[in-house]
Amino acid sequence: MMKKKYITTIVATLLFLTSVTSALPAYAEPSEPTLEQVEQNIQECDSKIEDNMTKLNDYKDQIEKKEKEIKDNEDKLALAQQDIEDKDKQLSDRLKLIQTNGGIAATPMKYIDAVFSSEDVLQATQKVYLISKICESDNNLVNQAKKSKENLENIKVNIEKENDELQKSKDEVEKEIKDLEDQKQDLLKYVQDHSELLNTETSDTVPVTLPSDISDKAKTIILESEKYLGVPYLWGGTSPQGFDCSGLMQYVFNSQGISIPRTSQEQQSFATTVTIAEIKPGDLVFNNPTDATHVGMYIGNDMYIQAPHTGDVVKISKLSTSNMKYFGRVLN
Repeated sequence: MMKKKYITTIVATLLFLTSVTSALPAYAEPSEPTLEQVEQNIQECDSKIEDNMTKLNDYKDQIEKKEKEIKDNEDKLALAQQDIEDKDKQLSDRLKLIQTNGGIAATPMKYIDAVFSSEDVLQATQKVYLISKICESDNNLVNQAKKSKENLENIKVNIEKENDELQKSKDEVEKEIKDLEDQKQDLLKYVQDHSELLNTETSDTVPVTLPSDISDKAKTIILESEKYLGVPYLWGGTSPQGFDCSGLMQYVFNSQGISIPRTSQEQQSFATTVTIAEIKPGDLVFNNPTDATHVGMYIGNDMYIQAPHTGDVVKISKLSTSNMKYFGRVLN
């Protein structure tokens, strides 16, 4: 039952990866897209690539578990083979002993001899019982040997089946990795093709003066985030070696003992929705009303800090000219 569930999980993962791959946009745009349109397209694609990477890593973990499962079954196979050898030897020794004592045909006579050679009924009963237990033990030994051989065959069938499934899984992963690399190259080309427009965005990679009325908690988190200005964007990045948008947010909040979810969608659901009129430094900013594919943090004075997209670095950008129109509060 567990193996069926396990195989179903792998198949479902592959179906997800295939559907996400086919969902990547073809970058069809007006002849002169706006900065906001280009940023939105890049953010959507970055998010889908990150989702693909996460699912692919999960899939690789499942393959490692299956490899361990096969190894465990191979260990069981070795034990089962040894068990059969032991049972065969016991049966062989027992058959030799029976043959020495007159063969199987002589067994009924043992019961008769036990009765007539006994001094009384109690002794006869004890002898008959002992002979009966010996015969029962012989029968059990034969049955155990049969079961051991059946178990051995079942293990062999399972190993063969699991090896076939594993090879298919590995072939699928290789295909998905290639598709993922193609997606990355397509997006990098798109970024390069629109680099001139992207460079018109108002942004900064040095700390800015924060509002005077900012809360201590928000100030601490913002100052922490500014330490990573200039760190390159990295798909799936969650450390100062490289961040994606939600990885940066999770990292700086966690550094202050505040646990938030991993992805931009999860962070948006986790935060309490606020309006533009209510926004405060330390609030999260998103690019979609729901299922956001990009997240940053408002730092005051119409500015927010973000890990923008592929080919860029952590920086401070102007909120009012961006596509970040939706807001959520994590800090009380």
